[in-house]
Amino acid sequence: MTQHSDRTDGLTEADLVSIGDPRLKAPTAEIDAAEAREVLDALTTLLRSLKGAGLAAPQIGVSVRAAIVEVRRTEVFPDRPETGLIQILNPTVLERSAETVLDWEGCFSVPGYMGLVPRSERITVRYTDETGQALTSEITGYAARVFQHEIDHLDGLVYLDRMPDMKTLTTTQNYLDHHRPGVA
Repeated sequence: MTQHSDRTDGLTEADLVSIGDPRLKAPTAEIDAAEAREVLDALTTLLRSLKGAGLAAPQIGVSVRAAIVEVRRTEVFPDRPETGLIQILNPTVLERSAETVLDWEGCFSVPGYMGLVPRSERITVRYTDETGQALTSEITGYAARVFQHEIDHLDGLVYLDRMPDMKTLTTTQNYLDHHRPGVA
């Protein structure tokens, strides 16, 4: 994937595409697993340095249908269930449960803010993994939320587009001080 090497080598938080940049809304193209290695590696390295749960190619300025999910506990979300690294190419949500969960989300492309977003509790997703294998997986709980968030990026959406009530928009610090479970 040499045409993207200048955009994916040694990325830092400063390289993230933020809200208002047209690249977050641009259409994304399907990508072959053989061509995706460089983008997937860059996403993985950057996500781990940021200590996040997921990252999508448009967030690093690459308009392809590639994303990663690797949920780990953080200071902001110390109780969330963890997953291993899942690299997804060309995902399609085949089914969404009618049951939704309203919960807090943030995004590296909307730095410093969070809001309440409804997401399906369970989704069935068809995608290609990093080896080129076609998979269909049922994803539940918090991992389903992260999958939906990242797939939204591939479709030109950010979590703000899914918020039913913009009155819940808050800074990350105010979430920690006033809204996090267990805060009186």
